[in-house]
Amino acid sequence: MSVAVERVLLTKEGGVNVPALGCGCWSWGDDKGVWGWDHSAKFAEYDSYDKTLSESSVEEAFFANISGGVQFYDTAETYGSGLSEKLVGKFARKFLKANKASTEPSAGRVLIATKFQPGKWKKQSVRAAMMKAAQDSCKRLGVEQIDLYQIHAPLHRDPLSEQAEGLADLVDAGLVRAVGVSNFSLEQMLEIHAALATRGVPLASNQVEFSILRQLPLQNGMLAECKRLGVQLLAYSPLAMGRLTGKYSSQNAPQGARGFSNYPMEELEPLLETLGKLAQQYEKTISQVALNWVIANGALPIPGSKNATQARDNTGALGWALREEDVTQLTSLGKRGGTSHWQQG
Repeated sequence: MSVAVERVLLTKEGGVNVPALGCGCWSWGDDKGVWGWDHSAKFAEYDSYDKTLSESSVEEAFFANISGGVQFYDTAETYGSGLSEKLVGKFARKFLKANKASTEPSAGRVLIATKFQPGKWKKQSVRAAMMKAAQDSCKRLGVEQIDLYQIHAPLHRDPLSEQAEGLADLVDAGLVRAVGVSNFSLEQMLEIHAALATRGVPLASNQVEFSILRQLPLQNGMLAECKRLGVQLLAYSPLAMGRLTGKYSSQNAPQGARGFSNYPMEELEPLLETLGKLAQQYEKTISQVALNWVIANGALPIPGSKNATQARDNTGALGWALREEDVTQLTSLGKRGGTSHWQQG
């Protein structure tokens, strides 16, 4: 298969070029006890997960991603109750200041995506809520315009037509360049895509969980329809919360909140064995093979990275491609996955 280079996020004026891999920033500033950022007593059961997770470790991850060709960062207003956005903005300004005089293409700019949390604003009109939320995100990020603004899930009480109006208002106000959705089903995506079109605004993306262990977007027609419409599918949890890194096994299963999208590790042994063999053949890591599978299917994975080592491992998924027969084999060993109230796509 051909090596993936850049992808395009459609905008009203044309498009924004983004790398074929991004960085998810859910863990940056986490205040829910999922990743181990907060070492206080209330999260003691998670504190052993990553004692090194801190602002300095994620700053190192940020710059390691940049060095590996990844300048696309996905955050949300609810990640760390806004701290994730503040950190991304802080690191981006530091990078741009350091490279102000550079003529290197990679020194151009950092691309930032963030998300509107419907549940936080459910008692307000969605159009007014989006405007206020986007303005607040701009302040936390320290930017005048957000590159990609997404609805985090299809959970607001107002109809999708009104949510589309809210996104289009942001584009017309110059607060955002491109707009997208997250966790939307195929039907919901098509509805908001059509509603946005009446305002002359393209739907740039749909961010859903997509990995070898959750192939639902591939199997239900979502991915094919995204390709037809020019909507970029962004893949969160492309490593299935660590299950596709080689870190876990049937004797060492993920604990606590990392049970998200739970799969019994015993069932995954044939897949993990194949990933290990392919990693040896390609002289890559298991994570890199799993991420390359996502890229090979036309999606843009946004794995998290909590330190420079993880970031360098992730960026190693770029610049090469799995053979078609290997993509097919991995697909056959994977899982379909399901949906939930929050996760409809």
